[in-house]
This record gives sequence, C-alpha cells and structure tokens, in this order.
Amino acid sequence: MLLTLASLLTWQAFGNPSYMNCDFNCLGGYTPGSAFGQMGIANVGATSGATCAISTDIPGTGFVQGQDYQVTVSSTTALAQKLAASSGSFGGSETVDENSKVTSHAYTWTAPSCGSASFRALCGAGGSIDEMWYAAEVSSTEAAGITCTTTGSSSDATTTPAGSGLELTAGLSMRAEVLDSTDIRIEVTSSMNTWIGLGFASGDSVSMIDADAFVCSGGEVLRYWMTAKSTPTSGVSVPGSSCSTVSGQVTMEFTRKLEADSANEVAITPGTSQTIIFAHGEEGSTTMSYHFGNRGGLIIDFAETSSAVVAKATAPASLWLHLIFMAIGWGALLPWGVALANRTRNVTGAPPGSWFKLHKRIQVVGWAVQLVGFCMAVWYVQALQFTSAHHVIGFVAVVLGTLQPFNAILRKLCAHPHPGESKTAGRLIFEIVHKGSGYIATLMGMLNCWIGVLLLIRNEFEAAVIAVAATLAAIGTLSVTFYFILSLIQKDNCISKALTGANSYGDKVETKMDA
Repeated sequence: MLLTLASLLTWQAFGNPSYMNCDFNCLGGYTPGSAFGQMGIANVGATSGATCAISTDIPGTGFVQGQDYQVTVSSTTALAQKLAASSGSFGGSETVDENSKVTSHAYTWTAPSCGSASFRALCGAGGSIDEMWYAAEVSSTEAAGITCTTTGSSSDATTTPAGSGLELTAGLSMRAEVLDSTDIRIEVTSSMNTWIGLGFASGDSVSMIDADAFVCSGGEVLRYWMTAKSTPTSGVSVPGSSCSTVSGQVTMEFTRKLEADSANEVAITPGTSQTIIFAHGEEGSTTMSYHFGNRGGLIIDFAETSSAVVAKATAPASLWLHLIFMAIGWGALLPWGVALANRTRNVTGAPPGSWFKLHKRIQVVGWAVQLVGFCMAVWYVQALQFTSAHHVIGFVAVVLGTLQPFNAILRKLCAHPHPGESKTAGRLIFEIVHKGSGYIATLMGMLNCWIGVLLLIRNEFEAAVIAVAATLAAIGTLSVTFYFILSLIQKDNCISKALTGANSYGDKVETKMDA
C-alpha cells in the first residue's frame, strides 16, 4: 500500500505524459491554454509550434495500406512525449510513448487499409520542468488509385454475407456465409460507434487464451492470436477486410480460411458446434481497449447460424484454485483470526495469552493460503490487472495482509506495557498501524469474496463454479459475522470459551484452590 501511495505521489510530482491513459479522442480535449490538471501542471501551454510539433515522412500523394512510415515528435526542450493516431497503429496500438526526455523521437506507424489518418501529441513533464505543450494536429489520406477495403459509406462497402443473421448480444449481431469448401465470409455489426471483436475459441470454454480473434479497431481489421487475458498487441492486417462506420453503426467484414493454416489459428468446421467469443467497447471508444462487461460467448454451428446456445464459461484449474484458496483465506481464516483477537482477550477463565496463540496460529495459516490464492489469480489472468473493483480491492487487501506479519515483528520493539503502566508512543503507533490495516484488509477481503461470486455470475460461468464459490464464501463470512455479533452480546459465549480453553482451565484452577 505504501509503495502504491508513493508511486501515485511520484506521478503527481514528476510524471510524464506517457503515464496518462489517454487515446486519440482524449488528446483532442487538450488545446493550447486549456486546463490540464495532472502531474501538478494546471494548464497546457498557451501556444503551439516548435514547443511540440509533429512531422511525418508520408508522401504528399498519401499513404499505402500496410506500409510503415515515420512519425516524428519534436520540441525545443527535452520533454517526454505521448503520440496517438486516429487510424493505423504503432505496433498494434493507437498510442505510443517516449518516457525519456528528448527533443526529437521518431515512431514507426503502419498505415490502415484506407481512409485518412490524423496524429495528435503532447510534450511535457512534471517536477522541475512543470510544463505541457500540445502539438498541432497533422493529417494524411490514402494514396490515389488505391483500392479501398475499409469504407465509410454503404455504397463502397463489400457485399453482405447471405447467411442468416444472429444476435450475439444486445446491439451486436453476426452474419456468416460459407463461400465454398475453403472460405467463409463473416460480418459483425454494432449499433454503437465502438471497436468490435470476434474470436474463435480453441476449446469449449469461453476464454481469450489461445483464441483466434478478429478486431475492428481504428478503421482497420487486425487478426490476433491471444496468449493472455489482456489487451492484445501486434495484430496482423487482414487482406480484403472492412472496418466501416456508417451513421454511427460499425461493421466488420472479413473472409478467412475454414482450415487452420498454422498452429495459432483455430479452424471453422461447418456442421459441428464450436465456441465463439465476442467483445466490444463503450460508445465512442473506437480503439481497442478493456471491454469491461461487454463480452460473452456462444456455441454455434457455422452451417446454420440463425440459432445458438449461450456458452457457459468453464473454470480452468488456476481459477478453481484461486477462488478456493481466497474463500478459505479471506472468507474464513483471516476474519476468524481477527475476530478472535478482538473478542477473546477478556473471556472469563481463559488461560493468559490464549487469545494471542489462537490469533497467531490462524493468521499464519490464513496468510499462506491467501498468498497461494493471489498467485493463482496472476496465473489465471497471466498478468497483474486493475480493470475492475475486484482486482483493485483484492490487490490492496493482499498487500495489507501480506505486510501484517512484518509489522507484527515491531511489536517486540515497542515495549509491551506491564500491568498498571501506560503505553508508550511507539506502542500506540504500532497498534494503530497493525490493527487498523488488519481490520481494513479483513473487511476488504470478505467483501471481495462476494464481489468475486458476482463476477462469476456476470461472466456466465458454469453453475458448479458459482455454487462452490458462493458456498465457501457463505460458510466463512457468515459464520464469523454470526460469532462476532454473538460475542458482542455475550462475552463469555460457548464458542469463545471452547476455543480459548476457558472451561478446562477454570476447572484446573478451582481444583488447585480446593486442594
């Protein structure tokens, strides 16, 4: 947590434009003299020109589809840079950055299928430099005489596949036509102005991993072979494809082989049911980015695409292990350890220090279990991701929880007070930090168990996965909640006395006194 806070403070004081999550449309919101409000910089510089400028080696006659060109951003002083293109890509991405402070840097840009392309950039840095400059927009179009496969009007568009239409999800539909024994043409249409993607799963599960995907983004169709649950890069241009926008409606069309030409590709077998996945962005997000809940999967037969069955996502071993270990760790063990430390200190007849032994033993096991659960989460998504509340809350809880044994070591250095003595300042600080972070982490962990269950439901996982996660979360969180409330009402309740050994200890004391 401290590292996260430190990084945020550093970004505010010394950040570069590259740390901004800002695409082409976002950069258009900054103009000379406009408010900036990031990295400690109030406003964008009042002028444009040599302070931040864009130049390209695209010929005056225009660009050619798939050709690489150099786009250079320069400034009068050494500054960091962020550059974005309205179409085409910088190695598969709409934006590209230069973190080092330079006066000039050239970026390789790959031209789209057709249409036009514009470039926007920011130059600046926080800290001692504390300035931000906007580069005047530079535009180019495709060369004359080039056959345009990506169109902006219905009259230029390719022929619509004759196959039956199928609604993938609200506002997203697909039409497919098997052309012959080797090729199939597919059209995907969105009622929103956004990027869209269609993928062919490598198995029965609704999963990005190893999927063969086609994405309409930034005015062109790129093919990706997914390897992780993250936004893919290094897409391959699809010949003869179309990514068009007409009256706010986006249509992607492409023709592909039925057979797989390589180990990365997924074959289409008409007459056989197979799983497809799909996703799209938010309204106005025309460049591929995280889809949030705008995704899903279907089981269809490409021989007849008028009907489909909703594909329930199956959980791989990594997800099973993640949910089981986290439900046990943050749903049961760690909350019980905290509750017992809080409620059994003064149980009548309990042996001295029994609460601490309970707390320590349970927390050590819970600490190890939650670490395994965190590792399983990273294995499942193949990266650290912060794209949902579940990710953020879980990460903060794990960081705080993992630090607990280390700040607990400071307990011995903070002078444990003897009876009748007041606590030292160091002891008070330790208790505030250790207890405070422990309570926060525990509540976040318990809450996140249920957020995880809701995610499984929203992402349409199989009933067995949801049932196991919900059952484990309920057993842990509800039992500890019941115990905590009971102990508030009755300090010397049967659970507290049994766990601390108060009954047997009290009997021994009475026996000795009688003797």
